[in-house]
Amino acid sequence: MKTIVLPVFALFALSALPALAQEPAADTAALKPRIVCDEPIFDFGERNNSEFVEHSFPIRNAGTLSLEIRNVHASCGCTAVKPSQNVIPPGGEATIGARLDLRGRNGYQQKSITVQSNDPDTPTLMLQLKGTALQPLRAQPSALFFGRIGPADARSRVCEVISARGPIQIVGLRTDHPGLLLKQLEPEAGADGATQKFELTIDPALPEGSVNGTVFVKIDPADQPELSIPVAAYVVAPAATPTPP
Repeated sequence: MKTIVLPVFALFALSALPALAQEPAADTAALKPRIVCDEPIFDFGERNNSEFVEHSFPIRNAGTLSLEIRNVHASCGCTAVKPSQNVIPPGGEATIGARLDLRGRNGYQQKSITVQSNDPDTPTLMLQLKGTALQPLRAQPSALFFGRIGPADARSRVCEVISARGPIQIVGLRTDHPGLLLKQLEPEAGADGATQKFELTIDPALPEGSVNGTVFVKIDPADQPELSIPVAAYVVAPAATPTPP
């Protein structure tokens, strides 16, 4: 039986084959896009609920292949989103614009934006808008509903006008129904002036039947909107006195 003796350089070449075979795999693994947003949460603070919030989220590709933005959608229909471009080259940047409609909303708001891409490690990136929507001027209660009012029932209600922007003054108080009597009340001692009150009374002289009207409140500063407060009641006539025999 013959013994095969290989030269030293051949043995070295054979021992290096596994390492050489692994190098292309390592290079392939490094070739991929990577989506990065350094500021994924935008806090817009406190805004009036008559405004729109607009913000652009910066998106960059920290990978080595082109990043494809495949889909962007928000958690509710009140938020519009749009990327500035759908393909971002390695080292490139883009923005995703968001626009949140605060009209008619009150209190804390938190809206999510989902970004789907071809990043194998982060196929879904979550962005967020958060803050508080404030109604600059409101009435408490927002409507004055009395229901059925009999002769012995209370015919007066106190309504508060509350400002989220600081002290106010009522400069106009009117109604479109002659049977609704209005009286402005003095603020309490030590009050900060952000709340003003008035009293509404259903005229005792009104005949039986429905009462429907609106109270309009105008305040100073004049840039605040005029408040409209609906009023509804049904006046019940006193029971007829039986005729003595």
